[in-house]
Amino acid sequence: MRNPCASCLFLLCLYFGVCEACLHKERRALLHIIGNECECVTWDNPVNGENNCCQWEWVTCNSSTGHVIGLNFDGFGGEFVDMDQKLLNASLFLPLQELQSLSLRNLGIRGCIPGAGFEVWSKLHKLEILDLSENQLNDSTISSLDRLPSLRSLFLSKNFITNAQIIKGLSKRKLIVLDLSWNAIVDNIPRVACKMTSLQEFNLDGNFFFGNLPPCIRNLTSLRVLDLSYNLLKVRFPTPNFENMSSLLHLCLSHNQLEGTLFLSSFSKYIGLKYLGLSSNSTNFQVQTESPAANISVQLEVLELSNCNLNDKSGVVPSLLLRQHELRIIDLSNNYLSGHFPSWLIENNTNLSFLNLRNNSFFGPLVLPSKVTKKLSWLDASCNMLGKEIPEAINITLPNLYYLNLSKNSFEGTHPSSFGYMEKLSHLDISYNKISDDIAACFSGPHPSLTALFVSNNSFHGSLPEFLNLTSMQYLVLNNNYISGEMPTSICNRSYLLAVVDTSNNRFSGSLPNCISQLSNLYILNLRGNYFSGSIPTDICNLSRLKFLDLSKNVMSGQIPSLPNLAYLHLSENNFSGTFPLPLSFNSNMKTIDLRYNQLGGAIPSIAEAFPELRVLLLKENSFEGVISSNICQMKYLRLLDLSNNMLSEQIPSCLCHIGLFEYFNSFQFQYSGFNLSALPVSPYNMLLPGYYSDSNGTLLELDQEEFTTKSRQDYYKGNILNYMSGLDFSSNQLKGSIPECIGSMQWLRVLNFSNNSLSGSIPKSLFNLSKLESLDLSHNSLAGRIPPELTALQSLEVFSVAYNNLSGPTLGTKGQFITFDKSSYEGNPSLCGPPLLKSCSTTPSIPLPEVNEDRDTIGGPILFGSLALFYAIGLWTSLAVLYFKRHWRWALFLAVDRFANLLMVRMAILMRRFHSSD
Repeated sequence: MRNPCASCLFLLCLYFGVCEACLHKERRALLHIIGNECECVTWDNPVNGENNCCQWEWVTCNSSTGHVIGLNFDGFGGEFVDMDQKLLNASLFLPLQELQSLSLRNLGIRGCIPGAGFEVWSKLHKLEILDLSENQLNDSTISSLDRLPSLRSLFLSKNFITNAQIIKGLSKRKLIVLDLSWNAIVDNIPRVACKMTSLQEFNLDGNFFFGNLPPCIRNLTSLRVLDLSYNLLKVRFPTPNFENMSSLLHLCLSHNQLEGTLFLSSFSKYIGLKYLGLSSNSTNFQVQTESPAANISVQLEVLELSNCNLNDKSGVVPSLLLRQHELRIIDLSNNYLSGHFPSWLIENNTNLSFLNLRNNSFFGPLVLPSKVTKKLSWLDASCNMLGKEIPEAINITLPNLYYLNLSKNSFEGTHPSSFGYMEKLSHLDISYNKISDDIAACFSGPHPSLTALFVSNNSFHGSLPEFLNLTSMQYLVLNNNYISGEMPTSICNRSYLLAVVDTSNNRFSGSLPNCISQLSNLYILNLRGNYFSGSIPTDICNLSRLKFLDLSKNVMSGQIPSLPNLAYLHLSENNFSGTFPLPLSFNSNMKTIDLRYNQLGGAIPSIAEAFPELRVLLLKENSFEGVISSNICQMKYLRLLDLSNNMLSEQIPSCLCHIGLFEYFNSFQFQYSGFNLSALPVSPYNMLLPGYYSDSNGTLLELDQEEFTTKSRQDYYKGNILNYMSGLDFSSNQLKGSIPECIGSMQWLRVLNFSNNSLSGSIPKSLFNLSKLESLDLSHNSLAGRIPPELTALQSLEVFSVAYNNLSGPTLGTKGQFITFDKSSYEGNPSLCGPPLLKSCSTTPSIPLPEVNEDRDTIGGPILFGSLALFYAIGLWTSLAVLYFKRHWRWALFLAVDRFANLLMVRMAILMRRFHSSD
């Protein structure tokens, strides 16, 4: 039965014209939802803001009936979410039977309380709009959303959805809007999506959809927004897939595998088009705007044509842009456009806020627009051939620039002091140019908003001013210049935001400021390649966020203090002494330790527990001694181990083959989102990776580089190549015993160097399993036996040496890859033979004659003669005796002799007659 008070309230509302007052029942439900059970309702004043829930900011009511029809809990929760388990109690919303719109965005919801999941909302017959974006919902949790009878708009972006089957379930509803963007869906776009003909907005961007775009997508003729960007889809042009979508306002296919040739004139019939995104991840895609000319009458607001071989490498900027005057975003990066800087793009479009011309071939000076342009906030002209000086008046013509990237050009002259007076400039990158100026010029102005300064790889000189204004600075990158002097202590003043400091490869000197431990937000500290001296401040261990520390190639000394929770440690080529440094706590996240070329000594401690995720350990050229602990065998991720040029002794652990077992973890790139470049207009530019940091144009600067001896030379390995580099170098120690047979199971090895030790025994046959091996050096040991012929299976081998051992038998010089190695690979083994050595294995060795003993010969001669005479006499008399007693034998013998004599006489007579006749 209807509440009579509510009816009276409704009549009062109509009479006084004030009808937006929530009903008592719904107010109680709302208080229960937000966790406020206080009953403070005063119905004498039903429209009092305190008691009238329709006046609450997050509540929308029907102005006629007073029913709650909309709730927006964006970013804040209540009793309906279990704050510990982040589970939703959907049943609390059931009293709001008139609810039409509900937003539970950004609440961290992981799922629903059993029995109170989304299926209960099937009773909310008027719920049309539901926003569950930016939560942690998975496939099983959202599977019941297809039961909502009146659902028309569903927003599920930025959750943990992985299966495209949700589209199949929702295809039963007459949805107008479906947003599944930025999830982790790995699948084809299901064909059932083509049946959702009522869709006007379809967002699948930021997933892993792959395969061909289904041709039936053309059935979605009501679409106004279609966003498939940032996927793995293959779309080949020309295609009829979009011919029927004449109502499109927003079409974005960017960052997929676009292929073929697209004539932009084919979009001429899209009379309402405002957003067109066609940037490609493929090099096999081409966009033609001139032949035929793209006569697009509509005024676009966003145009993305990045990496699309624009106009077949002709360098022509699309002429259609001359007729465009409403553009807000233009991205023509990564093409082959040439000519002078097109400042007319800025003048033509007074609303332009974003212009990206990166990685083209524009040349000449940077020409500014003739008029003051206040809307432009993002300008990227990096990686071109622009030259001369940067205009001093840039702060006047482009006063509201937030982001300016002019890196990798040919700018000369001095650093414009006007940069210091651009009040909104947050990100400035002029690195990789030819600018020469006193570094103090960079800090001459106030720089009130500057958060990132990149001036690397120029010719800046002088010293940093004593008083630095770094109030808002997060990224200070000055590497590869000629800056000298000491690091001013003012770098620590009011610099609590400073996250990246890179002054590597300059001429800084003096000691590190002790106050550096005050930079609580510091993430990367790279001071490599300077003249810093003194010791590392002990308080550096207080930097809990520090992940990358590089002090290598300086003249620092003293002991290395306890380390914070680093991921990358580089202290090589200094004068550090003491023992191996250990972290403050075990189970650290350390990935790389480089302590080469120092004066560290003592035993290498059991480090497996301290650094369980270590991948690179470089201890070359120190004074470490003692045995190699078998504890090292527990390091399952270790792939690069250099213990060379120390004083290690005893045997190589027989369990060594157990290291490096976890190959899938061997990645030096993983996302770190603790810092970003502050609300940049385009999402790809706000990523930071440990071991890398993103410069102002999104380029990953490779900080983590490792030096390792391979192929008989010192090489640097950095960036993604570290994922593939692996090796063991135990050379120049005092190791003895045999080479463990199980090393043959370390199939990931590319370098193996056990040279200059005292190893004995034979070369293990199991080494033939190392199919990736590129360098094998076992020289200068005491190895014996034959070289296993099985090693000829090593087809990747480029360096091989077994010189100066005790090996014997044939070389492998005529087989497989071994035909490329010269005699230096085998020298110092006297018993080896065969090519490329001069000693042949095929010559039969001469048998030595016994030595003649004259005393024995004087006796042996008569005895031998007597023996022969005795045997002759016995044979003769035995034959005569037989013939005497055997009469028929005697007649047979005489008859044979007679016949032989007659035959002989006849032959001689014939020969004599022939002789006389010839005369």
